[in-house]
Amino acid sequence: MTEHPMITIEGARKVFDVSSPWLERVLSGQPPQYLVAVDDVSLTIGKGKTFALVGESGSGKSTVARMVTGLLPATQGRFEIDGHNLDTKHGYPRALRRRMQMIFQDPYASLDPRWRVGDIIAEPMRAFDLVPSRHEEQLRVGQLLTMVGLDPADAVKFPHQFSGGQRQRIAIARALASDADVLVCDEPTSALDVSVQAQILNLMKRLQKELGLTLLFISHNLAVVRFMADVVGVMYLGRLVETADVETLFSAPRHPYTKMLLDAVPDLAMTGRKRQPVQGEIPNPINPPSGCTFHPRCPLAQDVCKEKTPVLKNGVACHLADEPVASSKA
Repeated sequence: MTEHPMITIEGARKVFDVSSPWLERVLSGQPPQYLVAVDDVSLTIGKGKTFALVGESGSGKSTVARMVTGLLPATQGRFEIDGHNLDTKHGYPRALRRRMQMIFQDPYASLDPRWRVGDIIAEPMRAFDLVPSRHEEQLRVGQLLTMVGLDPADAVKFPHQFSGGQRQRIAIARALASDADVLVCDEPTSALDVSVQAQILNLMKRLQKELGLTLLFISHNLAVVRFMADVVGVMYLGRLVETADVETLFSAPRHPYTKMLLDAVPDLAMTGRKRQPVQGEIPNPINPPSGCTFHPRCPLAQDVCKEKTPVLKNGVACHLADEPVASSKA
């Protein structure tokens, strides 16, 4: 019997109403305006695996993360965790909510500055009634602090007494406090120094191996993604345009947008490859281009690209994916 995936998302869609106030629209004759932040995103994440979402700012990565965790209700779509259906519109069942936690981008903003570290980490335990006594709670907090590379004595300190990397360690400990087996990481290292980033990423890899964690990892840093991910999904203007295992995507990208992102990465191995900066900008999501939304920036665009929206098929959403000219050169 085949084991079902830990996370399944089918047809996820999120639409925001960004219209002006009603009276202002009536007086000026403006129609309602809607922003489609995520459009028909489907993906699966195997148990103990890391699925990374990449793309420029505004591509919808963080919106997907917030829908998965229930922080944002989905307009449409089906969400499952470990075979259990999730209702993002009415809130997740308590038992499932405990199993899925989020690590936010900014450790300076995600920790309450008025709370001691011990209370911050213990809050999920109290919310889900995971420890029967204050003594066991303190022991568990000490274990979690040790697990993330801090001292149990740090429990009495406040967040302002720690560096950025240490605060992110505290955030990781808090995420693990509810015995979660799924972590949604929204650019967890982008606010940290490069040397500290490496420490946090190594910590997350170690914890994933020790605890069997499943990760949905959001990042715009392709070097980080290559280190962390098993499977990568590339998003553009709310849609998945390519998915592949990490080695395949980095060695033979099929979508022109994926190739553009990879061409912009500095050549640290000094192979002589010329770096090409990303050309153009993401269009206005309120009024996106017709057909393939990438066609205004695509060097391979043809008439069909302007008229017809490509569907994700065999891991890529591109009308020209099977043509030789669209394939990447090594």
